[in-house]
Amino acid sequence: MKSPVRRTLTERRSDELRLSVAMAAQELFVLDGGTGPTVESICHRAGISPRTFYRHFAVKEDVVVPLFRRAAELIIEALQAAPAAGDVVTALVRAFSWDVFEDARPGEPWRRFLSVIMDSPEYRLRWHAIDDLLTDPIAGFLRSRRLVGDDPFDGVLHAGLVLHSVRLAYQHWIRTDASRDLDKLLEQALTTVMSSWDGSDQRR
Repeated sequence: MKSPVRRTLTERRSDELRLSVAMAAQELFVLDGGTGPTVESICHRAGISPRTFYRHFAVKEDVVVPLFRRAAELIIEALQAAPAAGDVVTALVRAFSWDVFEDARPGEPWRRFLSVIMDSPEYRLRWHAIDDLLTDPIAGFLRSRRLVGDDPFDGVLHAGLVLHSVRLAYQHWIRTDASRDLDKLLEQALTTVMSSWDGSDQRR
């Protein structure tokens, strides 16, 4: 496995600023119940100027990208840390569950935020773009568990099925009662998908 490229202090500070602005936007979207808050209101809450905002985000809709990029990083880290002899479905549920996210809680604020994202095509595209970051790591994880072969497309295809089943679980959780156990929905979705794979009954 290649070592991650070491980012400069300036790049890390830029990432931190982008994430803090994204979190400010997230809070406003939840309060508003939609994507109505303006760039100016986001800047006011984040304590930056519009000029600084546009230095880091080409358009307003990009403000949520750092949240999903950070989520992808945490998911990848969870997959890499999964026990080699552990159950695959359990490892995937753990990676995509709320336990992996820092300072996140599975409740109404996050459910409302993701509901806002789902209702807006422009923002939903940013959420779906996380798949590009996760496809190869998930394919590698499945390959390490001998669930897919060496064929690159085989890995991409199965990783895509995992990601689609996870998204369906999240969408069902978002659209229904927030008290529903997200982990159980993830387990149901992933078990259903993987039970149709050859050899998927040998997930250990």
